[in-house]
Amino acid sequence: MPNTIKYHHKQIGWHALIGHAVGFAIALWVFGFVTLEGSMRPAIIALFITMTLTGFTFSALLTEVDNAEFRAQFGPLKWPGQSASLSEIAGALPARTSIAAGWRIRVTTRGWLYGVSGRGAVIVGLRNGKQFLIGTDDPAGLTDAINTSLPQPADFTKIRGAK
Repeated sequence: MPNTIKYHHKQIGWHALIGHAVGFAIALWVFGFVTLEGSMRPAIIALFITMTLTGFTFSALLTEVDNAEFRAQFGPLKWPGQSASLSEIAGALPARTSIAAGWRIRVTTRGWLYGVSGRGAVIVGLRNGKQFLIGTDDPAGLTDAINTSLPQPADFTKIRGAK
């Protein structure tokens, strides 16, 4: 049976896009109006390239659930990301991340976090006891899509911090 998309959601990382646009404008101003000497010119060029690549990569987060797999992928290239077979997933619960957890890809006390904006998230617990968080502006929809697509009943006891 071909994979049928059951849930598809793209969250735009407005905070990242605006922040990168401001940084980009400052770098252009520095590069165009300030006399750079020595190693400063290559450093500003490297900063400019890094901001462009990270802004492009983390501009959005696409989350999908089909009849076999859950995927979360960053940006137009859909890389980097996280995926798990539905048979490996114990269950999913909506969550809220702390302000300190931030965005992008980082480790938190509840597992790896993949997100582009906001504090809404879904904890995805795996049957092997591992878990990760996916940032989303639709935690209820994503949680429901994952849990109703599982080939077995959700087992929330596998999720650390589940109440």
